[in-house]
Amino acid sequence: MRLWSETAMITLVVSTLTLLITTVYWVVSSIVFYIAFNRTLWRGKRGWVLIGVGYMLLAIIIQSMLQSIPAMLIVIKALPSILSAKSVLEINALMLNLLKPYALWLSLYVGFMAGLCQEIARYFAVKDREPASALYVGYGFALIDIAVGISNSLVGVLAYSFIGPLTTSISHELLSVLLYVQYVGVAIQPLISFLFHPGASMFLRALQANKRGLRGLAVNIVAHMYADSFLVYLNNVVILGLITNGLIFTALSSIFFITITAIAAALFVVGLGNVKQYVKY
Repeated sequence: MRLWSETAMITLVVSTLTLLITTVYWVVSSIVFYIAFNRTLWRGKRGWVLIGVGYMLLAIIIQSMLQSIPAMLIVIKALPSILSAKSVLEINALMLNLLKPYALWLSLYVGFMAGLCQEIARYFAVKDREPASALYVGYGFALIDIAVGISNSLVGVLAYSFIGPLTTSISHELLSVLLYVQYVGVAIQPLISFLFHPGASMFLRALQANKRGLRGLAVNIVAHMYADSFLVYLNNVVILGLITNGLIFTALSSIFFITITAIAAALFVVGLGNVKQYVKY
């Protein structure tokens, strides 16, 4: 009996190659966006970028701890059943069944924690600094966003190499859709990150200058929550087997990509328009 199915092996190989290509592409994109900001807008200081990196790292650490609480509570509640399981396969099936009823609420909670932690960190990162710094503080946030994306992809590949043979097989139709969606996500992730984070930072700093910082914070939290909750939900419905139809997943993914791109672009355009009046070229 073969432990690995042909589909599982192909998926692992494709995921590994995609990770390598993604890493190179995202690193190059980060450099390109920095050069573009310097040459087409205004030159930034390295210190501004480091401020963004530092605040984002702090936010990610706190966010990760808070996001894990609901799942941990669910696991603790079902600990006797988990300990009595006879195999990893049985534990895996039990965990999926435990989490299925909470897929939507867990997604909303995870997204809210991401929005709350990162946007509060952004609020203090740009507060009382010269408006020109907001673009590059946001760039620092985006760098960590990209780094986290790469690390998550790596963890995903390593996890799949361990539990891949134990997971329920996905239909060929859905697998094909997932691969295409993955490629689209890889392609537009740098655009989203380097529009959203600098845009949200400039938008927030401009409203702070007009004594409406809390309003800007609220807008950013909602926008961030929407993007992260939607993404987590798309992951959850596949992992938990809640959606098996490729057309439905394609429709949801299309809505996700279109809306988050629009949100990121809108924040950047509005934020840039409001901050430019305070910047001396």
